Amino acid sequence: MDKDTLKGLAILIGVALAVAIFAVLGTENGVQKLYCMGRAILHGVSITNIHSVCGL
Repeated sequence: MDKDTLKGLAILIGVALAVAIFAVLGTENGVQKLYCMGRAILHGVSITNIHSVCGL
């Protein structure tokens, strides 16, 4: 892999990790929200629509 691909992958992982941490710490039932977000991502829900799907 070239440098740009590795940078993009690192950014993607960082954003996903930040969203996961926010889901756990920023809500009262964070584990359920994290599970909902994981399922939504795996089922192809766009990242911009996860807020409405999971009720964040």
